[in-house]
Amino acid sequence: MTTFASPPLIEAIFELRWGNPTISEGILRRVEFSKEDQQFFIGQFHGVAKSRGFSHVERINQSDADSPVSMALFPHVVSYRFRRAQDTWPCYQIGLGVFTVNQVNEGYEWKQFKAAIIEGLGALDSGHPNKLSGLNPIGVELRYQDGFYFDPGESAIDFLRNKLNINFSTPKGILDLGKSGGQLEGNHLEFSLSLDKPQGVLISDTQQALINGRPGFVMNTIVRSTDEFTPPFEINSLESWLEDAHDIQRAAFDAVINEAYAKSFK
Repeated sequence: MTTFASPPLIEAIFELRWGNPTISEGILRRVEFSKEDQQFFIGQFHGVAKSRGFSHVERINQSDADSPVSMALFPHVVSYRFRRAQDTWPCYQIGLGVFTVNQVNEGYEWKQFKAAIIEGLGALDSGHPNKLSGLNPIGVELRYQDGFYFDPGESAIDFLRNKLNINFSTPKGILDLGKSGGQLEGNHLEFSLSLDKPQGVLISDTQQALINGRPGFVMNTIVRSTDEFTPPFEINSLESWLEDAHDIQRAAFDAVINEAYAKSFK
């Protein structure tokens, strides 16, 4: 994305997934994990993260205290978050078969976020008993979540028409069915596009929502490489993938957002 003085970014997320999937008749039946993943990964990563300054640990997505089932047993659900101090960013998150690096708007800058990802991959390499190269890749993605507030008196349809470079119109027959002066609600636009570099898919998902109590749209832009398109779990390969994915992210944002509206972030 283009650098803005007041960017609409809510959160940037890098995610790595691994495991041993069982597929039957083209359907994913289950994902299996090694004993190292299930019994030793969390504790070993905790020690490595602490040695690298990420000593503040939070348990997240935990089940009710009365339930014997821990979310840590569910594949690809983060269960622990590591920060340098409370409420600081970036943070690392881990769970069974998943590792993420997260950064909110405050303090975001691509070079710094990328450096945090590379540092995190080094921590994962040291903090997993099987090392980074010993994990069975399932997928990798770079996600940007942006939030756009409505101007006073602006409707969702006005926003879509005037601020996104997407042809959008509402059939008059649909509007005539509603009550007088009514507006469409719960607007949701999504599209995907296959990519050559990096190999994978671009997904854009824009949905009407409340952002900090104010009406607007949340846009998730995702570059994802899975299955045979997943790059090797090796730091140089993942760093190259990151640069390619970020180039796509920047171009996609510039293409979707109306140029005049984009100037309001500068």
